[in-house]
Amino acid sequence: MNIKMMAAAAVVGAMTASMPAAQAEDVTLEFVVWNYSLDTIQDNIKKFEELNPGIKVNLTDYTWPDYQDSLVLRFRGGTQTDVIYGGQDWLPAWAAAGWVAPLSSIAPEGKVDALAGDIAGFALSDVTYDGEVYGLPYYADTISFIYNAKALEENGIEVPKTWAEVMAASEQLQAGGMDRPIVYEYNQELPNFFDAFVAQAYGRGGALFDEEGRAIFDDPSNPAYQHLEWLQEAFKKDLVQPEPHESNIITTMNTGQHAFTVVYNYVLAAMNNAGEQPLAGDFALARMPGDTNSTLGFAKFYAVTATAAADPVTAEAAWKFVDFMAGSPYGVAKRWAVEKGLGFGQLPLLSDQDVIDAWNDWIDMGTLAAQVESAKAGTWTEWTAVWSAYFRPLLAQAMVGEASVDEVMSAGAERWNMLREQFANR
Repeated sequence: MNIKMMAAAAVVGAMTASMPAAQAEDVTLEFVVWNYSLDTIQDNIKKFEELNPGIKVNLTDYTWPDYQDSLVLRFRGGTQTDVIYGGQDWLPAWAAAGWVAPLSSIAPEGKVDALAGDIAGFALSDVTYDGEVYGLPYYADTISFIYNAKALEENGIEVPKTWAEVMAASEQLQAGGMDRPIVYEYNQELPNFFDAFVAQAYGRGGALFDEEGRAIFDDPSNPAYQHLEWLQEAFKKDLVQPEPHESNIITTMNTGQHAFTVVYNYVLAAMNNAGEQPLAGDFALARMPGDTNSTLGFAKFYAVTATAAADPVTAEAAWKFVDFMAGSPYGVAKRWAVEKGLGFGQLPLLSDQDVIDAWNDWIDMGTLAAQVESAKAGTWTEWTAVWSAYFRPLLAQAMVGEASVDEVMSAGAERWNMLREQFANR
């Protein structure tokens, strides 16, 4: 039995042993998720039901591209929906609409505050709206700068610490025969196309919005403005290999013809999967280049709907389920980490030996811990999703030189500030 299998077995045992059985009125919870690793979700539900006689959980799943719209239709149509996967980008709109409930409205007194103390700062920010905690993390991650350690070593290149050094290293590698050293997820349809840009700007120490929520990235001295100029230059020098999806990046990086990319940490796990990838073990995590080495962190989470919270029996059952899936001692979050390489927002798992043993195969835990500590949350408002859909195509045009940086940043800031005013006047 290998280390991961042993760790997973220990996780399952710990989950079962640590949770006291509950007696509750018969109730059925409707749990709605996107369709990632449904077999694991079903197994976690089975374990919960065994520990909680009288509570049944029905699972409904949607594809990731359809998830947000499908949930909105359920909310508006009155379809029974009790516990859901939520996202940091959707929470402001869903909470403002009254579709989800603060966990303090259903949890035992003091429990939410106690659990919040264990959550990474960026993740806690992402599950909070208007001062209330609405969820507990199912998955939390940072967007990371990944490099081919073997390629850099063979070419005598130090790991870049600034974006100027990334450019210089890329030019050196290209001169030595590497076609396009930088692989970039270039797809304006994906929300993470904007998120990755924000992560890079954070590395430079940038802020896109001021304390009042006004857009400030149209200032040429703003690090986000400067980074878009950097990206435009990198594309112009033909240093960038665009790919439409992170799954393509995994295989492209494993050709050995590329050295740098910016992706989620679980993509690094896939790149270093010895059972599937020819260059597994060659890739490593570095702090995001720039003055501060910060990056964007985010959280997806378990949330309870307002309709579930309004019924005392359903509310009690929903809290038991959320606490099982995301509460201390974090057995389910640990299982996701050990078996699937998913990131987590619960800080105690960074020092959990089973997690360390499983993750040391593909990531340096010390670098990860430093990155988690310095990561910052994004700026999520009721209008962020609408604005992002407008801005991402402009961002894509600027990168490849079809529009100027100044045009794009000015248009983006103007639209953001307009939406901000519109929502403020509602």
